[in-house]
Amino acid sequence: MISDSIKEALSSGRDLPRQTGIDFETLVNLSNDALVLLALDGRPVFTSLATERLLGWSAGKLADHLSDLVYLDTPNSEAEILQHILSGKADPSSPLPRTDVQLRTAFGSLIWVEVNTHLLRDVSGQHHAFAVYFRSISKRKELERFFESVTRTDPITGLFNRRAFEDSLNREWALALREKSHTSLIKVSIDRFEALSEHFGPTAAEDCLIKVASTLKETVRRPADIAARTASSEFSILLPRTHEVGAQTISAYIQMAIQDLGIPNPDNIAGHGVVTASVGAACAVADKSGVSDSCEHILAAAENCVFQARQEGGNRVKTVMNVLTA
Repeated sequence: MISDSIKEALSSGRDLPRQTGIDFETLVNLSNDALVLLALDGRPVFTSLATERLLGWSAGKLADHLSDLVYLDTPNSEAEILQHILSGKADPSSPLPRTDVQLRTAFGSLIWVEVNTHLLRDVSGQHHAFAVYFRSISKRKELERFFESVTRTDPITGLFNRRAFEDSLNREWALALREKSHTSLIKVSIDRFEALSEHFGPTAAEDCLIKVASTLKETVRRPADIAARTASSEFSILLPRTHEVGAQTISAYIQMAIQDLGIPNPDNIAGHGVVTASVGAACAVADKSGVSDSCEHILAAAENCVFQARQEGGNRVKTVMNVLTA
Protein backbone atom coordinates (compact mmCIF):
# COMPACT_ATOMS: atom_id res chain seq x y z
CA MET A 1 0.00 0.00 0.00
CA ILE A 2 1.30 3.49 -0.90
CA SER A 3 1.92 5.66 2.13
CA ASP A 4 0.28 9.07 2.59
CA SER A 5 3.66 10.81 2.31
CA ILE A 6 4.37 9.23 -1.07
CA LYS A 7 0.82 10.06 -2.30
CA GLU A 8 1.38 13.67 -1.26
CA ALA A 9 4.76 13.78 -3.04
CA LEU A 10 3.26 12.36 -6.23
CA SER A 11 0.39 14.85 -6.27
CA SER A 12 2.61 17.85 -5.50
CA GLY A 13 5.44 16.93 -7.89
CA ARG A 14 8.04 16.91 -5.09
CA ASP A 15 10.83 14.33 -4.96
CA LEU A 16 9.84 11.09 -3.33
CA PRO A 17 11.13 10.63 0.22
CA ARG A 18 14.42 8.75 0.24
CA GLN A 19 14.31 5.24 1.64
CA THR A 20 17.19 4.27 3.88
CA GLY A 21 18.66 0.84 4.54
CA ILE A 22 18.15 -0.43 0.97
CA ASP A 23 20.65 -3.08 -0.11
CA PHE A 24 21.37 -1.87 -3.66
CA GLU A 25 23.90 -4.64 -4.32
CA THR A 26 21.16 -7.21 -3.73
CA LEU A 27 18.86 -5.32 -6.10
CA VAL A 28 21.54 -5.30 -8.81
CA ASN A 29 22.19 -9.02 -8.36
CA LEU A 30 18.50 -9.77 -8.84
CA SER A 31 18.68 -8.39 -12.37
CA ASN A 32 19.48 -10.49 -15.45
CA ASP A 33 21.42 -7.55 -16.88
CA ALA A 34 25.14 -7.88 -16.20
CA LEU A 35 26.96 -4.93 -14.61
CA VAL A 36 30.67 -4.29 -14.31
CA LEU A 37 31.84 -1.19 -12.42
CA LEU A 38 35.34 -0.20 -13.50
CA ALA A 39 37.78 2.36 -12.19
CA LEU A 40 39.20 4.64 -14.87
CA ASP A 41 42.33 2.50 -14.97
CA GLY A 42 40.26 -0.59 -15.79
CA ARG A 43 40.26 -2.21 -12.34
CA PRO A 44 36.95 -3.95 -11.61
CA VAL A 45 35.31 -2.38 -8.56
CA PHE A 46 32.12 -4.42 -8.70
CA THR A 47 30.91 -7.36 -10.77
CA SER A 48 27.31 -8.51 -10.59
CA LEU A 49 26.30 -12.16 -10.37
CA ALA A 50 24.63 -11.86 -13.77
CA THR A 51 28.06 -11.04 -15.23
CA GLU A 52 29.45 -14.30 -13.87
CA ARG A 53 26.51 -16.23 -15.34
CA LEU A 54 26.82 -14.50 -18.70
CA LEU A 55 30.59 -14.71 -19.21
CA GLY A 56 31.47 -17.72 -17.07
CA TRP A 57 34.29 -16.14 -15.07
CA SER A 58 34.12 -15.40 -11.39
CA ALA A 59 34.57 -11.79 -10.28
CA GLY A 60 38.16 -12.54 -9.25
CA LYS A 61 39.15 -14.06 -12.62
CA LEU A 62 37.26 -11.67 -14.89
CA ALA A 63 39.91 -8.96 -14.46
CA ASP A 64 42.44 -11.15 -16.30
CA HIS A 65 40.21 -11.30 -19.39
CA LEU A 66 38.79 -7.78 -19.68
CA SER A 67 41.49 -6.51 -22.04
CA ASP A 68 40.53 -9.01 -24.78
CA LEU A 69 36.87 -9.48 -23.92
CA VAL A 70 35.51 -7.71 -27.00
CA TYR A 71 35.61 -9.65 -30.26
CA LEU A 72 36.46 -7.23 -33.09
CA ASP A 73 35.88 -8.95 -36.44
CA THR A 74 34.74 -5.86 -38.36
CA PRO A 75 35.44 -2.13 -37.88
CA ASN A 76 33.24 -0.81 -35.07
CA SER A 77 34.28 2.47 -33.43
CA GLU A 78 31.98 2.03 -30.43
CA ALA A 79 33.23 -1.50 -29.81
CA GLU A 80 36.80 -0.16 -29.93
CA ILE A 81 35.96 2.50 -27.32
CA LEU A 82 34.42 -0.22 -25.14
CA GLN A 83 37.63 -2.22 -25.47
CA HIS A 84 39.60 0.81 -24.29
CA ILE A 85 37.29 1.19 -21.28
CA LEU A 86 37.71 -2.46 -20.32
CA SER A 87 41.48 -2.17 -20.78
CA GLY A 88 41.78 0.97 -18.67
CA LYS A 89 42.90 3.07 -21.64
CA ALA A 90 39.74 5.08 -22.25
CA ASP A 91 39.51 8.84 -22.43
CA PRO A 92 36.57 9.91 -20.18
CA SER A 93 35.77 12.66 -22.68
CA SER A 94 35.16 10.13 -25.47
CA PRO A 95 31.58 9.27 -26.45
CA LEU A 96 30.16 6.47 -24.33
CA PRO A 97 29.49 3.30 -26.34
CA ARG A 98 25.96 2.00 -26.78
CA THR A 99 26.11 -0.79 -29.30
CA ASP A 100 25.74 -4.50 -30.03
CA VAL A 101 28.99 -6.47 -29.79
CA GLN A 102 30.25 -10.01 -29.46
CA LEU A 103 32.11 -10.98 -26.29
CA ARG A 104 34.43 -13.88 -25.58
CA THR A 105 33.41 -16.17 -22.73
CA ALA A 106 35.00 -18.70 -20.39
CA PHE A 107 33.00 -21.37 -22.24
CA GLY A 108 35.05 -20.81 -25.41
CA SER A 109 32.10 -19.39 -27.35
CA LEU A 110 31.11 -15.90 -28.47
CA ILE A 111 27.91 -14.26 -27.30
CA TRP A 112 26.02 -11.25 -28.60
CA VAL A 113 25.28 -8.53 -26.05
CA GLU A 114 23.76 -5.09 -26.03
CA VAL A 115 26.11 -2.67 -24.25
CA ASN A 116 25.24 0.53 -22.39
CA THR A 117 27.95 2.52 -20.69
CA HIS A 118 27.74 5.32 -18.13
CA LEU A 119 30.43 7.57 -16.67
CA LEU A 120 30.10 8.10 -12.91
CA ARG A 121 31.21 11.13 -10.89
CA ASP A 122 32.20 11.31 -7.25
CA VAL A 123 30.78 13.78 -4.71
CA SER A 124 33.21 16.45 -5.93
CA GLY A 125 31.99 16.06 -9.52
CA GLN A 126 35.11 14.33 -10.81
CA HIS A 127 34.92 11.34 -13.13
CA HIS A 128 35.90 8.24 -11.21
CA ALA A 129 34.34 5.09 -12.74
CA PHE A 130 32.60 3.50 -15.72
CA ALA A 131 29.42 1.48 -15.28
CA VAL A 132 29.14 -1.02 -18.15
CA TYR A 133 25.88 -2.92 -18.60
CA PHE A 134 25.64 -6.07 -20.74
CA ARG A 135 22.33 -7.58 -21.85
CA SER A 136 22.31 -10.88 -23.75
CA ILE A 137 20.70 -10.60 -27.19
CA SER A 138 21.72 -14.02 -28.50
CA LYS A 139 18.12 -15.12 -29.09
CA ARG A 140 17.37 -11.90 -30.94
CA LYS A 141 20.40 -12.40 -33.17
CA GLU A 142 19.32 -15.97 -33.91
CA LEU A 143 15.92 -14.70 -35.03
CA GLU A 144 17.56 -12.00 -37.16
CA ARG A 145 19.77 -14.59 -38.85
CA PHE A 146 16.76 -16.84 -39.44
CA PHE A 147 14.66 -14.10 -41.03
CA GLU A 148 17.65 -12.91 -43.06
CA SER A 149 18.15 -16.42 -44.43
CA VAL A 150 14.44 -16.67 -45.27
CA THR A 151 14.53 -13.44 -47.27
CA ARG A 152 17.69 -14.50 -49.15
CA THR A 153 16.92 -18.16 -49.85
CA ASP A 154 14.88 -19.78 -52.59
CA PRO A 155 12.21 -21.88 -50.80
CA ILE A 156 12.22 -24.73 -53.34
CA THR A 157 15.92 -25.37 -53.92
CA GLY A 158 17.55 -23.92 -50.80
CA LEU A 159 19.94 -21.91 -52.99
CA PHE A 160 20.31 -18.16 -52.72
CA ASN A 161 17.53 -16.17 -54.39
CA ARG A 162 17.87 -13.40 -56.97
CA ARG A 163 18.16 -10.65 -54.37
CA ALA A 164 20.99 -12.40 -52.54
CA PHE A 165 22.76 -13.15 -55.81
CA GLU A 166 22.62 -9.54 -56.98
CA ASP A 167 23.94 -8.32 -53.62
CA SER A 168 26.85 -10.76 -53.87
CA LEU A 169 27.54 -9.84 -57.49
CA ASN A 170 27.69 -6.12 -56.70
CA ARG A 171 30.00 -6.76 -53.74
CA GLU A 172 32.35 -9.11 -55.58
CA TRP A 173 32.45 -6.92 -58.68
CA ALA A 174 33.49 -3.90 -56.61
CA LEU A 175 36.27 -6.00 -55.09
CA ALA A 176 37.36 -7.25 -58.52
CA LEU A 177 37.64 -3.68 -59.79
CA ARG A 178 39.95 -2.77 -56.90
CA GLU A 179 42.06 -5.91 -57.33
CA LYS A 180 41.86 -5.95 -61.17
CA SER A 181 41.03 -9.63 -60.84
CA HIS A 182 38.97 -11.92 -63.09
CA THR A 183 35.28 -12.54 -62.36
CA SER A 184 33.21 -15.25 -64.03
CA LEU A 185 29.44 -15.50 -64.19
CA ILE A 186 27.58 -18.58 -65.42
CA LYS A 187 23.91 -18.72 -66.39
CA VAL A 188 22.17 -22.11 -66.50
CA SER A 189 18.76 -22.39 -68.19
CA ILE A 190 16.88 -25.71 -68.15
CA ASP A 191 15.81 -26.62 -71.68
CA ARG A 192 12.10 -27.10 -72.32
CA PHE A 193 11.26 -26.79 -68.63
CA GLU A 194 7.71 -25.62 -69.29
CA ALA A 195 7.06 -28.76 -71.35
CA LEU A 196 8.29 -30.93 -68.48
CA SER A 197 5.96 -29.15 -66.07
CA GLU A 198 2.99 -29.53 -68.39
CA HIS A 199 3.76 -33.20 -69.09
CA PHE A 200 4.45 -34.42 -65.53
CA GLY A 201 2.95 -31.70 -63.30
CA PRO A 202 4.32 -29.18 -60.78
CA THR A 203 5.64 -31.78 -58.32
CA ALA A 204 7.91 -33.32 -60.95
CA ALA A 205 9.00 -29.83 -62.01
CA GLU A 206 10.01 -28.99 -58.44
CA ASP A 207 11.86 -32.30 -58.10
CA CYS A 208 13.79 -31.41 -61.26
CA LEU A 209 14.75 -28.01 -59.86
CA ILE A 210 15.90 -29.57 -56.59
CA LYS A 211 18.10 -32.14 -58.37
CA VAL A 212 19.67 -29.52 -60.62
CA ALA A 213 20.27 -27.26 -57.61
CA SER A 214 21.96 -30.13 -55.78
CA THR A 215 24.29 -30.63 -58.76
CA LEU A 216 25.21 -26.94 -58.72
CA LYS A 217 25.87 -27.03 -54.96
CA GLU A 218 28.30 -29.89 -55.45
CA THR A 219 30.03 -28.02 -58.26
CA VAL A 220 30.70 -24.67 -56.56
CA ARG A 221 32.44 -25.38 -53.26
CA ARG A 222 34.74 -22.43 -52.63
CA PRO A 223 33.54 -20.12 -49.84
CA ALA A 224 33.20 -17.11 -52.16
CA ASP A 225 31.37 -19.00 -54.94
CA ILE A 226 27.62 -18.33 -55.13
CA ALA A 227 24.91 -20.51 -56.67
CA ALA A 228 21.40 -19.06 -56.91
CA ARG A 229 18.04 -19.64 -58.52
CA THR A 230 17.37 -16.36 -60.29
CA ALA A 231 14.30 -17.23 -62.39
CA SER A 232 11.71 -20.00 -62.61
CA SER A 233 14.00 -22.36 -64.56
CA GLU A 234 17.25 -20.42 -64.50
CA PHE A 235 20.22 -20.54 -62.17
CA SER A 236 23.20 -18.22 -61.81
CA ILE A 237 26.69 -19.01 -60.54
CA LEU A 238 29.18 -16.37 -59.45
CA LEU A 239 32.85 -17.36 -59.49
CA PRO A 240 35.10 -14.61 -58.12
CA ARG A 241 38.78 -14.66 -59.11
CA THR A 242 38.11 -17.28 -61.79
CA HIS A 243 39.69 -17.04 -65.27
CA GLU A 244 38.03 -17.86 -68.59
CA VAL A 245 39.43 -21.40 -68.74
CA GLY A 246 38.03 -22.14 -65.27
CA ALA A 247 34.62 -20.80 -66.26
CA GLN A 248 34.62 -22.88 -69.46
CA THR A 249 35.60 -26.05 -67.60
CA ILE A 250 32.92 -25.60 -64.91
CA SER A 251 30.28 -24.72 -67.51
CA ALA A 252 31.02 -27.86 -69.55
CA TYR A 253 30.88 -29.99 -66.40
CA ILE A 254 27.53 -28.51 -65.38
CA GLN A 255 26.04 -29.15 -68.82
CA MET A 256 27.08 -32.82 -68.77
CA ALA A 257 26.20 -33.34 -65.09
CA ILE A 258 22.62 -32.12 -65.61
CA GLN A 259 22.16 -34.37 -68.62
CA ASP A 260 23.60 -37.31 -66.66
CA LEU A 261 20.87 -36.87 -64.03
CA GLY A 262 18.62 -38.65 -66.54
CA ILE A 263 15.47 -36.76 -65.54
CA PRO A 264 12.76 -37.62 -68.11
CA ASN A 265 11.58 -34.83 -70.41
CA PRO A 266 10.07 -36.43 -73.55
CA ASP A 267 9.57 -33.08 -75.30
CA ASN A 268 13.26 -32.15 -75.05
CA ILE A 269 14.51 -33.34 -78.43
CA ALA A 270 17.97 -31.83 -77.94
CA GLY A 271 18.46 -34.04 -74.89
CA HIS A 272 16.99 -37.20 -76.42
CA GLY A 273 14.14 -37.22 -73.92
CA VAL A 274 15.97 -36.19 -70.74
CA VAL A 275 16.48 -32.84 -69.01
CA THR A 276 19.37 -30.75 -70.36
CA ALA A 277 20.54 -27.19 -69.91
CA SER A 278 21.75 -24.29 -72.00
CA VAL A 279 24.77 -22.74 -70.30
CA GLY A 280 26.24 -19.28 -70.87
CA ALA A 281 29.44 -18.09 -69.22
CA ALA A 282 31.06 -14.66 -69.20
CA CYS A 283 34.45 -13.76 -67.77
CA ALA A 284 35.58 -10.17 -67.28
CA VAL A 285 38.60 -8.35 -65.92
CA ALA A 286 39.34 -4.65 -65.62
CA ASP A 287 42.92 -4.00 -66.68
CA LYS A 288 42.76 -0.26 -66.08
CA SER A 289 41.25 1.99 -63.45
CA GLY A 290 38.23 4.13 -64.25
CA VAL A 291 35.96 1.31 -65.42
CA SER A 292 32.31 1.73 -64.49
CA ASP A 293 31.33 0.38 -61.09
CA SER A 294 28.29 -1.32 -62.64
CA CYS A 295 28.31 -5.10 -63.03
CA GLU A 296 25.57 -4.94 -65.67
CA HIS A 297 27.94 -5.65 -68.58
CA ILE A 298 29.12 -9.03 -67.23
CA LEU A 299 25.52 -9.92 -66.36
CA ALA A 300 24.35 -8.96 -69.86
CA ALA A 301 27.23 -10.89 -71.45
CA ALA A 302 26.30 -14.09 -69.59
CA GLU A 303 22.62 -13.67 -70.47
CA ASN A 304 23.52 -13.15 -74.12
CA CYS A 305 25.59 -16.37 -74.09
CA VAL A 306 22.80 -18.47 -72.61
CA PHE A 307 20.37 -16.93 -75.13
CA GLN A 308 22.68 -17.99 -77.97
CA ALA A 309 22.89 -21.51 -76.53
CA ARG A 310 19.09 -21.76 -76.46
CA GLN A 311 18.77 -20.32 -79.99
CA GLU A 312 21.12 -23.00 -81.31
CA GLY A 313 18.91 -25.75 -79.91
CA GLY A 314 20.00 -26.00 -76.27
CA ASN A 315 22.13 -28.55 -74.43
CA ARG A 316 25.32 -26.63 -75.13
CA VAL A 317 27.75 -24.08 -73.68
CA LYS A 318 28.58 -20.60 -74.94
CA THR A 319 31.29 -18.44 -73.36
CA VAL A 320 32.76 -14.97 -73.80
CA MET A 321 35.77 -13.16 -72.38
CA ASN A 322 35.75 -9.37 -71.89
CA VAL A 323 38.74 -7.19 -71.02
CA LEU A 324 37.39 -3.88 -69.75
CA THR A 325 39.31 -0.68 -70.27
CA ALA A 326 38.58 2.88 -69.21
